[in-house]
Amino acid sequence: MRDDAAVLADVMMDPVQVAVWDRRSPIDPQRVTLACSRKMAIKSWLDASDLTGSIARSLPGEDFAPLREDLALLAEMMACLFGTTGVGLRVTALEKPMCPRFHVDRIPVRMLCTYGGPGSQWLPAPSVPAGLLVPGVDQEGRYAADSVQQLQAGQVALFKGDTWRDNPGSGVVHRSPPVSPGQQRLLVTLDI
Repeated sequence: MRDDAAVLADVMMDPVQVAVWDRRSPIDPQRVTLACSRKMAIKSWLDASDLTGSIARSLPGEDFAPLREDLALLAEMMACLFGTTGVGLRVTALEKPMCPRFHVDRIPVRMLCTYGGPGSQWLPAPSVPAGLLVPGVDQEGRYAADSVQQLQAGQVALFKGDTWRDNPGSGVVHRSPPVSPGQQRLLVTLDI
């Protein structure tokens, strides 16, 4: 974890599973509240040749100009770093955990940023006990609670998934954080 966006390129190295850019949320808390109150839910494929235009079409309105600017920055970083022709975008306002169980994504890599509320949680590889991801098995008590890592609002992370080259079965084990009653999150994910 560093306060320099260049840290995200570390995920290209074989042993690195998680890269975290430590920054403060660039989005004003009132705009986060507005997005959450409107139950924002966007899922879109962004063409790398027109990221700004694609985002503007997915998220119109002057109220969300700062969010659009940051999304364009993050999407451009993803497209440039991984040399892709496009990026999958999801912006979701949440009042409860979207994925409360620890799991692994079946994609090459995912960028996550929570603009408001608690950030995503993950377990470092040595802390993942055998059998934790078996469907239907109660996960509580099967891992050391103090081994859970958590992103803070504004931080940007890249999590390798199970389909990253030469990484089968080794994606980052993560979940949505618990959310207190009345607490809201604005989560952004970008996938390749």
